[in-house]
Amino acid sequence: MDTFPLFRKTLDLAGLEDAVVPMVCRSEIAARAWKTPLGLVFIDGGHAFETALTDYRSWAAHIVPQGYLLIHDIFQDPKDGGQAPYQVYQIAKASGLFQELPMTKTLGVLQRIK
Repeated sequence: MDTFPLFRKTLDLAGLEDAVVPMVCRSEIAARAWKTPLGLVFIDGGHAFETALTDYRSWAAHIVPQGYLLIHDIFQDPKDGGQAPYQVYQIAKASGLFQELPMTKTLGVLQRIK
């Protein structure tokens, strides 16, 4: 399934074509070449542990102090959903780099403190 045309149309409708630069590649490849400090990183994608962990490891270092790390699909109870995003959320909390803020439904919100 190719959703890129829908993504482009959404950017156009939202008037964001001058503010958003789409990148189509694996997360770790994009992060390796990334130089701009980020105020927000939103991790939402693969639910395999290695995939979610790679996203976190690739992008967390780019977040500025007081910036935000958002991780989607946080389910404490395995019967409610996959555990990989939850496990990565726990790793980020334990890193000492982030403070936990209130969740919104299944969206974990962490703020960079260092």
